[in-house]
Amino acid sequence: MPFDMTPSRRSVLALLGLGSGAAVLASCGSNGEGGGGSSDGGGSGGGALDIVTSNYPMTYLVTAIGGDRVTLTDLATPGADPHGLELSVQQTMAVQEADLVLQIPGYQLALDDAVASGKADNALDVSGVIEMLPSDGAEHDHDHGDDHDEHDHDEHDHDHEHDEHDHEHDEHDHEDDAHDDEHDDHEHDDHEGHDHGPNDPHMWHDPLRMAQVGEALAAKLGELDPEGAETYQQAAADLRTELEELDAELTELYQKSSGERTFITSHAAYAYLAERYDLHQVGIAGVDPETEPSPQRLLELEELIKAEGVDTIFFETTASPKVAQTLADNAGVASEELDNLETQLDQAKDYPAVMRENANKLVDSWS
Repeated sequence: MPFDMTPSRRSVLALLGLGSGAAVLASCGSNGEGGGGSSDGGGSGGGALDIVTSNYPMTYLVTAIGGDRVTLTDLATPGADPHGLELSVQQTMAVQEADLVLQIPGYQLALDDAVASGKADNALDVSGVIEMLPSDGAEHDHDHGDDHDEHDHDEHDHDHEHDEHDHEHDEHDHEDDAHDDEHDDHEHDDHEGHDHGPNDPHMWHDPLRMAQVGEALAAKLGELDPEGAETYQQAAADLRTELEELDAELTELYQKSSGERTFITSHAAYAYLAERYDLHQVGIAGVDPETEPSPQRLLELEELIKAEGVDTIFFETTASPKVAQTLADNAGVASEELDNLETQLDQAKDYPAVMRENANKLVDSWS
């Protein structure tokens, strides 16, 4: 589906109150992993629990752990950018009245607003369950770490200078602070209306963090549906085993490649993957896929492509491939799609399958 059609499609679906789950509440019981029938669930009406998600990885967890004891509403639209999620009145009411909403604060502002206006304590805050990475990305932190070391070294060298020099140093610090403030203001302007807060929301690219969220979900479902508590706990344990096996498989696969293992993507959605498997992610844009890179940034990336021998630029279905393709063309390298897993693009490919597929594409790009 062409990217320029996504906003209108999303807007039309929002007006109709439809999400990716065929626009209706769908039972998750067909996989048999949750045990029990929906009539035995623990919802407020004695039936299945009403669970709301807004991206595919959370839907995957709910399906695997809740089984047919829950009824699922997925607000995301396949192929559309979930960052810019818009909710209809009906969808907002579904969030407010749900037994449980899986939420990554800062990821989708419309969902945050709906949760805040709904009944108390019906949200599982993912950021309170796992350690989140900062939204400025690992590459940014590394650069500032080097600057910090140099700054500390300079201060140590000048500890015994005269007071006049110290005064000049203080004035210089104030100038740096003013510059930093201007830079922060500029970044704020760039992200106005799409601020993801201090955390990078794309935690699902780490299978072990997914297992942690799964266990927290099982505990929460058990509180809401005590009769199903053991079923949820067993499903979460089984899922952890599967995800740990996936993690071991991916670790072995990524270790087949040596060197820097650099990959360039449309936006910086893979920091958790890079941290888990010791890769070097470079985002054309930041965490927000709607941020446009500057011409200087594109020139820097062309230099990096040459310096590190990068031969593939990765784009995503939920973000426009135009900039990534232009960069690839200018640098004379290939382009390839990488699935960011924010929505399920192919019903035949579940979370583990996409993680393996992405890993194979990345490893092939380094060979």
